Amino acid sequence: MESHVADLAGSLTELGCTVTIFTGERAAAALPGVEIVYLRHLDVELIRGSPSTSADSTPDCKRALGEAIAARRLQVIHGHNLHHFAAAPALALDELRLRLGFRLHHTFHETWPDVLHQRPVYREWDGNYAVSRFVQSECARYIGFTPRVLLLGVDVDRFRARRLPMLQSAQAVILHPARVLPWKGVHVSVEMLALLRQRGIGARLIITDTQRIVDWNEELVSYRKHLLACIQARGLGDSIEFRATRYADMPRLYEEADVVVYPTVGEEPYGLVPLEAMSMARPVVGSRSGGMLETIVDGETGFLVERSDPEALADCVAALLRDPERCRRVGRAGRAHVVAHFSARRYAESLLERFLASGATEPTA
Repeated sequence: MESHVADLAGSLTELGCTVTIFTGERAAAALPGVEIVYLRHLDVELIRGSPSTSADSTPDCKRALGEAIAARRLQVIHGHNLHHFAAAPALALDELRLRLGFRLHHTFHETWPDVLHQRPVYREWDGNYAVSRFVQSECARYIGFTPRVLLLGVDVDRFRARRLPMLQSAQAVILHPARVLPWKGVHVSVEMLALLRQRGIGARLIITDTQRIVDWNEELVSYRKHLLACIQARGLGDSIEFRATRYADMPRLYEEADVVVYPTVGEEPYGLVPLEAMSMARPVVGSRSGGMLETIVDGETGFLVERSDPEALADCVAALLRDPERCRRVGRAGRAHVVAHFSARRYAESLLERFLASGATEPTA
């Protein structure tokens, strides 16, 4: 399941809620105190392979969801991106909320494509939220609907560093933690490292090598092959590592890094990586893209550079590597910024207030 769903479930549990996660992930990791239920109607791979991903599959989906919800007497259903992959779950929940009496809330993590454009049932639900002002504006622009902004947070207790950056005598470590897809700008990080080497700055680059992602356009294999060719052509094979990492291992990986880069070349709806990096007291350099402008305070808690500009990225990273004290100062400021404004606990408390305000009588979600 998505990491933000896991973090939210944990925070709601700590706040006294009984939480069940319905997911299409067949091998979801266990979460303490949270029931995880696999439903094939939410499995994006089965949705992709099915000839029907719209209202035609609603009756079967409604039956499965209805049985699962009724058996647990759930008071609140909070859906994520129910407008994005298939219409059936949203249409089924819209009918079930009237019959079973639960409150229905929904978060837009991105805008397009909107598979509910012909039947935008979410407009009648108890709460609709956007993860950033950027996503809110995109919703207004593309689907004519303006959800309320509720900024996601990260678990600041789990993402807490024990080691400050730039204290090791060995070669500096730069981390690019993202899915290996073209719009995530991994090629920009590779070009950045080549530029740093030309300037006589030695560093290693770690790229997270996540395989379990939604890749309906089949970009993962071809893009990875392209990256490997670029790395070989620039003679960087000894300085770049593709690291297969589980979400549970991410705090240790951030702690291994001295600088985190996130040079997205597309529009980043929000971006949890900058928040995780800042929470780990790591200086982060991201793109001027989408929601990242709402989380990174340029020059204070991190840095923003223009998209698709490896030269600007290299300039910023080089300045940090040459000034370890500045690196640590920015990292500390980032940590304080996230704790004050972007904690998962704060986000969960805000959601719970809205759940209860909509008429939920018990803390069961």
